[in-house]
Formats: sequence, C-alpha cells, structure tokens
Amino acid sequence: MFVQRRLSSSITRVIGWNFKNIRSKNDSLEVTFEEDGKPSKLIMPLAWLRDHCTSKTHYHYPTNQRKSNCTDLMNLSRIEGSDKISMDQNQKSLIIDWIDGHRSVFEIGDVVGKGRKKKGEKMDGVLKLWDSKTLGGVPRIEKSNLSLQSFSENLVKYGVVIIDGIEGTAEATEKLCQSLVPVHDTFFGQFWVFSNSATQDEPAYEDTAYGNEEIGPHTDGTYFNQTPGIQVFHCLTPANVGGDTVVVDSFHCAQILKNKHPEHFETLCNTKIAHHYLEGSPPGSQIQSVSLEKPVIEMDSFGNILQIRFNPYDRAPYSCLSSSESSASGAIKFYEAYQEFSRICHDHLNALTVSLRPGSVIFIDNFRVLHSRTAFQGYRKMCGCYLSRDNFMAKARPFFDGNVKEFLFLRSNFACRCWSSSDVLRALTMCGGDVGPPHVINRRPPGESNSSFPLWGIIMGNRTRPSPRGPTTAHVILSATETLTGEGIEDVQEYRFIWR
Repeated sequence: MFVQRRLSSSITRVIGWNFKNIRSKNDSLEVTFEEDGKPSKLIMPLAWLRDHCTSKTHYHYPTNQRKSNCTDLMNLSRIEGSDKISMDQNQKSLIIDWIDGHRSVFEIGDVVGKGRKKKGEKMDGVLKLWDSKTLGGVPRIEKSNLSLQSFSENLVKYGVVIIDGIEGTAEATEKLCQSLVPVHDTFFGQFWVFSNSATQDEPAYEDTAYGNEEIGPHTDGTYFNQTPGIQVFHCLTPANVGGDTVVVDSFHCAQILKNKHPEHFETLCNTKIAHHYLEGSPPGSQIQSVSLEKPVIEMDSFGNILQIRFNPYDRAPYSCLSSSESSASGAIKFYEAYQEFSRICHDHLNALTVSLRPGSVIFIDNFRVLHSRTAFQGYRKMCGCYLSRDNFMAKARPFFDGNVKEFLFLRSNFACRCWSSSDVLRALTMCGGDVGPPHVINRRPPGESNSSFPLWGIIMGNRTRPSPRGPTTAHVILSATETLTGEGIEDVQEYRFIWR
C-alpha cells in the first residue's frame, strides 16, 4: 500500500524566480528555493497562487474556508510586471502585488508543503494483508482490555477484529457499537435483530441473509453509493449445525490477482458495473437501491486500493451489448477477470472461519474484508449494524504515525456532536496526536445556564469554529467533579476548550 508523503524537508529561503509562459504569456512563476541546503524548483501558475492566497480578504480563518467563488479568478491572477514581485527581508516569503491592487504574501515552506505534487510511499508493516496461514485467526480483544486505540490498531491493520466478553443481548451490542463509532443508517434501520424465522419483532427483507443457505464471500451494500464502512455481527443464538462466519482479505486477493494476472487486475479496476437491491413486497413498500458505474477494485492516483466492491449476488444487469465487437470483447474480458478474482476469494487458503457465539462481536472493514456464511440447520438469531467508516478513520488517525494518519484521513472529514460528559471524553480521545491540543466546542459563558449552551461538537486539529458572540478561545479548567464525574478523567487542564 502507498500513502501521500508528508513534507519533512527543511525549506529555508527563496533564491529567485522568473516568469514562465505555460498557456499564455507570463502566466506562471518558476520559483527557486533552498531545500536541505540545495536549490529546488517548482513552477507555480499565477492562478494557483491567487487561489491559495490566505490573506483575511481571501480566507476565513475561523472556518478554514476560502472566500473566493472563482468567478473572476483568471482575470485577477495577473501581474503587471516583475517589479510587482518581491521577497521579505529574510527571503522566507514571496510577495505579489496583483493587477487589482491586492497584495498576497506566500511563505515559501507553506506554499511548497501545500502545493507540491505528492509522491507515493510504502506502508510496510501497517496494513497487514493476510490469508489463513499468515494470520491464523481473527484478532480478539477482551472487553476488559478494550480501548479505542487497541480497537483502531487491529481494525486498520487486519480489517477485522472480535471483541469478547460482551453480554449476549442486542442492547449490549448496540451500546458497544455506539461507544466506538457512530452508526451508518440505511433502509434496513440503524440496528437490526434478525433470524431465519422472523417474528413480529424482527423485520424481514428479501435478502439471502434472512435464510439458512450458504452465502459466499462478498462485501455488503454494493448497491449504495455511500457503501457502509464497517459491518458488525453478534450471534445471539447459534444454529444447531453450521452457520459459521467466514472472512477473506480482499486486498490480499487483489494482490494475488495483480501478481498472477495483471491484465485481469486492470480490467476490474477500469470496468464499471452496477449493483442493485430490489424489494417488491409487501405491496406499497417497494425498495429500489441502485449504484451505477463503480469498479470492483477502486484505486487512488497513488496506486492504493481504496475499496473492493465484490458481491456476485447483487450485480445488476450488465448493460454492455452493442453492435461493436470491442464491446463484446470488453464483456468477455470482464467475465474472465471477475471469475478469476472470485476463484481467489473463494479459495479456502485465503479464508478464516469463525464460529460466532454469544458474547463475541465481530467488526469487519466492509471496504476490505469479505464475509460469508456457511449453511446451517435450526434456529439462528443475529444482531448487528453498519458503522461509519469516515468517523472511525477520524477517531483512529491519532493513534498512528504521520504517514498512516495521512492515509487514514484521505477520505475522512469528521465532525460529531457532543451532548454529554462521556461524549467529551471521546472527543478528547479522538483529538489527540501531533496536531496540537484538542479543540472541544463546549462550555457556557459565565452567568449562563448549562441548558442554554449544550455541548455542541468537536472537530480535529485546528478546524474549530469560534463563536461570533464571545472570545475565540478560553482556557477553561474543568475538574472531574464539575462535568466529568465518573468518566475516569482526573486532570483535564491540558485541554483547550472553546466557547460556542
């Protein structure tokens, strides 16, 4: 796997610049700067520089948002002559006076850090691809030893983890899930209790999950445009015979495919297909969920596998026929590639089998790990839900080093609401790391009641939204007896709180 490289070099000063003609006369600057004691160069379009101006006129610091709507960006991204470009006395910043009279100051290290095209870097030892031999068994954590860090490290590394020691009830399972990651709601509901013999209290859907036949390895929700990120199962009543859960690392399977049949790998990356969920009964309760134009193997521009969408059962009709021989050839190539990938995913050497029992809750990264079920006899009752992967990634990020953080954060923009002291505890936990003190939008101004100013939310790093009514920040000392009684926090003076 690869991630974006974090800027770690030392950029000390601007050496010089000259105009470049890329698409029109003098539309770019070639800037030379000193990096690690050696000269380096970057070509910076004037439009890029104007777009990245962070003066108060162009950038709203309280919300970390641009102010420009880009309707006149190209006209404003012009300079009358070289005399309109200068450096500060320390040669740390490039100063530009634009044609409209606006002045921008660009600190060279900041510009290079934001703008330089990222390169890939291997993440050896972080994401561990596995099969039945290399892993041996699904990682497990006892509830008594459970922490957000241990949960995050296992789920990120292996894509699957079991938490043991949970009370064998749906209520305890739901409480556990909510304590870790927000639920990803769908038309199946936020939390499900289901069996192969549904009662009036158990909703049933037209899906093989509600039967007792074997189901092969697959990812869930391929028919959603926002695929559920984490799958949770807890077996409340095991079947008399069978009903085991089988998990497969699809990233490992994709790597096997790439090594043995690179042409098939490319086909599954480049061919986009549709998936659907269709339910026609009872009358008046039809559900149609369709996801179009999604590849089986989704990659990013750095060569990372972002997501596997593999579900042979929920594939929609493959609309590929035409009078063109190339269309027929493309369809045949797709079926050859899909068949080979399916064979790899169904190979027992790539699978781990788990006999779920009451008290053991399995969490599965639905972007990476396939799950399946063996056929069973007798009554079998399950509960579970989907969890938000973006929210999980944002919580997990502080527990990893810089490269992994950047990888985890590629798809994660996180904000959550806090309405209780336990929410604040989770906020403090997820806001750690090298991005500075946690920022928790929290407290009432003096003289106001708590009910007038409920806990509002948290955002990682410096993405805070100060109040327009009062001080931007305040160092509020909270004691454990004030709002965090019983939450296990004795000293929170190190945390910075922001009034809403």
